[in-house]
Formats: sequence, structure tokens, C-alpha cells
Amino acid sequence: MSSSRPTKSIEELITMYDNGKLLLPEFQRDFKWPLEKSETLFDSIFKDLFIGSLILSKPQFDLACKKLDLRERGSKKRRPIPKKYTEQQFEIDDIYTILDGQQRATSIYRTLKGPDVVNLLFKDVNTLLSDEFYDYENKRIKVSYDEYVDGFDSSKPDEKTLFISLKDLYQARNDRETPFLDEYINPILDTFSLDNEKKEILRDFAIQLKSDFNSSILKQKTLISVQLLDMSIEKFCLYFERSNSQGLTLSFTDIITAKVYTEFNLRSEIDKAVKTYTYFNEKLVDSSVRYINYVANDAVTKKSILKDLNGTHFNKYWSNTVKDLSTIQGWLIDNNWLFNVEQIPYRSMLLPILSFYQNLKHKEFSQASQKQLDLLKFWFYGSILDTRYGGARHGSTNVVIKEDCDVMKNLAQNKFPANSYWQKIRIDYSFDELKKIDSKSNAKFMALNYYMYNKTPFKNLNNFADVSFTEKVDVHHIFPSDYLESEFGKDSAEFDFSDSILNKVRINKIENIKISNKPPKTYLGELKGKNKKVKQSLNTHYMGDTKKLIDGDYDLDYFGFLKNRFDAIEPLLLELKNASEKLSSGISDNLWKNNKL
Repeated sequence: MSSSRPTKSIEELITMYDNGKLLLPEFQRDFKWPLEKSETLFDSIFKDLFIGSLILSKPQFDLACKKLDLRERGSKKRRPIPKKYTEQQFEIDDIYTILDGQQRATSIYRTLKGPDVVNLLFKDVNTLLSDEFYDYENKRIKVSYDEYVDGFDSSKPDEKTLFISLKDLYQARNDRETPFLDEYINPILDTFSLDNEKKEILRDFAIQLKSDFNSSILKQKTLISVQLLDMSIEKFCLYFERSNSQGLTLSFTDIITAKVYTEFNLRSEIDKAVKTYTYFNEKLVDSSVRYINYVANDAVTKKSILKDLNGTHFNKYWSNTVKDLSTIQGWLIDNNWLFNVEQIPYRSMLLPILSFYQNLKHKEFSQASQKQLDLLKFWFYGSILDTRYGGARHGSTNVVIKEDCDVMKNLAQNKFPANSYWQKIRIDYSFDELKKIDSKSNAKFMALNYYMYNKTPFKNLNNFADVSFTEKVDVHHIFPSDYLESEFGKDSAEFDFSDSILNKVRINKIENIKISNKPPKTYLGELKGKNKKVKQSLNTHYMGDTKKLIDGDYDLDYFGFLKNRFDAIEPLLLELKNASEKLSSGISDNLWKNNKL
């Protein structure tokens, strides 16, 4: 990226726009500034206050761009229509886009050449005619423009105020004095009850304003700092992801939206997909774009997406991608592989499953063999448990996504992965590690919860009904934190580990039972009065020795409870570990055989 930070005048910026050299990227937000902000902007300009930087970019890629919004305020006319500009057009025609500062740039243009009317107000007549402002002996103005200009107002001034609209002032910038006075100043002075000498002084102020406006406002190069960037698409995208003075933050998908706008209206298609498919939402758009580029260009890197993906690819692959993405999530739910797709730790993990699904015979899960599903299942739980899509050990997520999409595509076609691939997915765990994990959204905790749920759907504690994940689900502490604090003290090890995932279960809200600081024996006894099968409910959460828990044997032995819970869960982890060792040794048949819980 090459850059320079020249100073540009307002006149130069207007000339750039009039000559078609300055445009807005399609994704830039609409012009929103009220007239009051334009008044304040010009007040700052006339007070010689720095009004910020404009950042202009000459894109090194194709991009849909639009002109400034010059519609009358409140108009229902169509917004500026984006047009596709090629990399060659940007370079050959020396065209720049406004990355930052479009509200200011649009406001300036609308005021000086567009539909907005902002009036410049002179100081009141008596002040202008005073000895402090005018030298009667030498017939000259004694003050600078920032002193004789009173302010700016979009409303029509009262009849005693000398004023001129900034649009008229700009229009008359090259006029001779007499036509300027006759057109814009004398008609106002004719309404003043002043003698000719005083009117002549006011004409001097108007002429001086015209001169100051041309030299100190229009041509002044220190009011606006302009940074010109010759920017690759990666840097272009990164700029918007990290910083914008107006608070605009864009993902690379927003840039893609502008890039393919004239060929494919991505924004409209996203809205349509959200309304059409049960399991498609805005959070899946970036993943969908990555997958389309994988299918079209055999890559998922941001560089490839921004460089190689085009409207033709979206027209060809978008519909099936979003439809199938919803389908596979529904299949995961229906088969109890997970309980809530919204809570999957890594949404990009859906892409290899999508690759598997789209390459199955007739594109139906029913056509997959048990062996194929066994391997897919291990990959799913093993990858979450090993934080394959979030841990530094596996390197770039883009590399992982591409590799896994390739592997799952081949698996669907009965081409089974080499043992070297499975060796990358490690199933490591310990009591000490799980005891220290305290976040309910931790990937390992989610993997355990998913796998537990796949074995046995969770039951609620206050009844024996299945936990409904279409309703509000609480992460419930078996040993309430308040109890651990009151019983063992705030500085105790027990309270310090009260948020351990080994102390948590996912259930629907418990009604009519105030758990507060009660020990498990007390509140579980109350629940037992409502749910005779509370012990069986606890077993669905792999609670260990539920009798000892209900009887209160652990009330004063919190760490004994945590270890007992770990021991109940460990067979699940061993099942995954044994499967991992088989696959790493090249054994993929009968994957779960002899892995009984």
C-alpha cells in the first residue's frame, strides 16, 4: 500500500467529484447529517478549525461505487444507483473512493452545489459599522472574516440581517464585483433604512467576504487533511474492519457485497435466505461466502475471496449453499449431535459437514454408510474438544477449513482419510483441567455437553421432561455459589472453583424453588417432592453417585463431588480417546466397537 498525506482544498475536492474522480463505495452508509451539522461544519471551517481527515482510496480491484446523495431532503426519489468500476478504470481514470469522511464531504458539496441552503450571517449592522470593525479614515475593514461573520443558519434570517447563502457565494466566486453586488447584496440592502455611505460600507464587507471565501476557504489547503491510498483489497478490507471515525465497522462480506453488487445483490439474497430457511441467519453469511469460494476457487482465504470471488460464482452457488447449510443444521439437531446450533463454538465447523453432505450420493444423509457417519461423528466431537478451529496448535483456521472440507468431500465419496490426518485431532483431558474451566461457552465444555446429550437427552430436575432448547435454558450450579461462599468462606478453594464446569448442568428454569444458598441435599429434597424421578434426571447429566448427592454426603465435600462427577463423565472421554487411537493407527472399521460406556 502506498500512501501520501497531501492537503487538498475544498475547491479541489469539488472539482474531483465534478470530473468523476471521486466516488463512494456501494457499502458506505446513507447520508444522514441534518442541516444543523452542516451549519456547525461551516462554522468550524470559517473559524479555521481543523475538521478532520478525508481518507481516499484508489482500489486495486473491481468495486461497485455510487455518487453522492444529492436528493432534496425528504425526497422519495431513488438513491444513487451503484455502478461497477474495474481496477483498470480506477487506475487509468485516476478515480478515488471516499473511505472515511463521506458525511463531511457530502455535506460540503450539498451546501455549495447541491440542494441544501445554509446562509452565512454577517454580524449585526451596527457592529459592522462600528469603529472597531471599520476604519472610516482609510476606508478599510479592520477585522478578519472570522470576526465579521456571525454564524450560519439554514432558516431565513430576519430582515435586519445582512446575509448570503453559501451556495450563492460559491456560484458567484468568479463574478466581478458589480454583478455580484447587484445579484446577491443590493436587493437586501435596498430593504435597509440606511444612507448610501453606510450601505457602501456593507458592500465593502460583502466584497471582502467574497475575496476571503475564495482565498481562505475554497483554496485553503490546511482545512482538510486528505490521505490518498493506493490500496489492495486486503488492506482496503482491513481498514474498515479496524477503524472508521464515524464508527462504521465492516466485515469482508460487506466489501464483497459492493464488489459483486451489479451482478448479484448479496444483501437482498441474505434477507431472503433468513426469511426462507429455519437455520440460516446473518451470522452464517461469512461462512457461506467462504464455502462458495471453496467450491468455486478451491480456497477459503480472505485474499482469495476478495480477489477471485465474483457475481457469477454467487449466482451459481448461493442458493444451494444457504439451503444446504440450513439442512445440515436441522440434521444435527434431529440426530441429537448438538442441542442448539446457535451455540456451536465454531460456525466455520459447519463447512466441512456441508462439504460432506453436498458430495453424498443424491445429497442425502440416508445414503451415507455407518462407517462414513462414524468418522464424521468423531471428527465433529473430536474437533470441538481439541479446539481444532480455535486453538493455536492447529495453525491458521483457513488452512484447517480447507483441509477438513477436502477430507469430508472425499469421505462422502468413500475415500477415507489417512491415519496421519486423524493424528492431528488429539483427545487430551484431566480432572485438574476440567475443574479449572469455568466458562459455560468453553469449547471443551460444549463438546462434552453435546456428546452427553447425544448419548442421553437431558432431563429437567423439577420434572422428568426433556430439557427444551427452544425455551430458555439456564446453566445451573449443582452447588450454588452462594452456598459455597457461606459454608466455606469467600477466600476458600471451594468458592474459588464454584464456577467449574463440573459443577454445571444445562436445564430449563426451575420454577417455584428458591435455591439461593441451600446445599444440594436441601433443594434436591424439595425437588424430589415435585419429581419422583429426580435421581434419573440427574443421571442424564452424568452426575455420578446421585444417591450420595441427594443424601447430602457431598454437602461438605465439594471437591469430592467434582471428582465423582469427573469420574462419571470420563468414560465418554475415553470412548472418544479410544476412537482417536484407532483412527491414528489406521483402523477405521467398527470405530465404536468395544468402546462401551
